[in-house]
Amino acid sequence: MGLSQEQLAEKIDKSISFIGQVERGECFPKFETLQALVACLGIDANELFAENPITRDDLTELCDLALHMDEKKRSLLIEFARLLYKMPL
Repeated sequence: MGLSQEQLAEKIDKSISFIGQVERGECFPKFETLQALVACLGIDANELFAENPITRDDLTELCDLALHMDEKKRSLLIEFARLLYKMPL
């Protein structure tokens, strides 16, 4: 998000060292702090826990592609996405 550790720490009223510990996985923030981080960073909490989170850029690109497809291709794209979603990893 372009914030330094110092800026992020200030925004959520935590120390810079705490932010560093969270980034390195040395500690896990309390729920209230996690809420503050998510709000400050403007992200969905699920993005923090997903191995490969979908970004807004990914969604924008997918929507742009779908907008330029005819209805049949768009339906196939949606069905393909549903099949991928159901596939075990």
